[in-house]
Amino acid sequence: MHKIWTALLVAALSGGAGCAEIAPPEWPKACVGRLQLNLPGEADQAAYLFKDMFKNRAQYSGPFMRFPDGEMAEWTDFPIVDITHPLTSDEKPEALKAFQAILDRVEKRNKAKVEKLPTGKYIGQAWILPNRRIGLDVIVNDSVFLWGLETESEVDFTQANEKLNSLINALRPRPLFDVPTETGLCLPYLFIPDSGQEKHAIAMTYRLKEHPDITINLKSESAASTPKEGDPIRPDAVTNDFQTDLYWGAKLASNLKTARSLWHLPAKRSMQLAGRAGLETFLAVVRLDATEEDYIYHAVARGNPDTPELAPDVRLVVEQKKQNAIKRGIKPLTQDEVLKLARQIAASVGARKNQ
Repeated sequence: MHKIWTALLVAALSGGAGCAEIAPPEWPKACVGRLQLNLPGEADQAAYLFKDMFKNRAQYSGPFMRFPDGEMAEWTDFPIVDITHPLTSDEKPEALKAFQAILDRVEKRNKAKVEKLPTGKYIGQAWILPNRRIGLDVIVNDSVFLWGLETESEVDFTQANEKLNSLINALRPRPLFDVPTETGLCLPYLFIPDSGQEKHAIAMTYRLKEHPDITINLKSESAASTPKEGDPIRPDAVTNDFQTDLYWGAKLASNLKTARSLWHLPAKRSMQLAGRAGLETFLAVVRLDATEEDYIYHAVARGNPDTPELAPDVRLVVEQKKQNAIKRGIKPLTQDEVLKLARQIAASVGARKNQ
């Protein structure tokens, strides 16, 4: 962790308030999990590429999330399901073959026959391996949707069966800027209505079309319980301060040569995110494969463990990769422009209506 303290310029002495920004009213709304945000125009979103999902794929564990052109989208995660970008006409029959391969693999591994169930209006399969596994593999508005659970008890299996039936009846396609008002979870290309009480952890990433050097990653996650005395988790592990350090520590360890705070002390600044007290940081970074600096804005806000779904934990990352704009003949945003844009987006983050 020594590098993170250097990068943040002794950021433990956090304080001070960030400059207030407001998202322009004409920005369209998008949604992530139980949250919504405003984006400054059209964007690509990250999901699995079909060819990646089923290439040398172990059951229900996929490769990296990517944008439609193949660029990797870090920090994107929706562990409850796997979702692909819309299929091409050639990929649709391949998807059905891949679905059958999933059943073959399950039956071979468990030496038992699966029971197939109706999938309603969607093409694909719903299946049960009695008291063990359950799954749904369907095409929803051209995107592959995979969901599956392995259960350990009859009670778990009953609950999984109820969830399967709920998905078959309620799952629906969702265009990028469609923000449902009922309770449920927003995912790329899809919406899953629910009771508003089911736990979730969804991080989605957008890449702006007008400014392709900029990606926006928003995470909506059920607010973690506050650790109690004797728990294996440190009491401060759920704090904004710890989560900020955790992010930058992981970022530095992955693909950065250097990182330096663009703010004098304090390097962590107080702000409001999704209506709650948060912390923001803003760093200049040099990646392992680059020589020039890019800019990354990170903001985090602790949710309410007493109402973990109504007030989830929130993380927002607005990240620049100048080369993405340069190679398209577009001028990258300046340091001040990245910060202004990031704070405007941060100001727009909040709970979706009726969550």
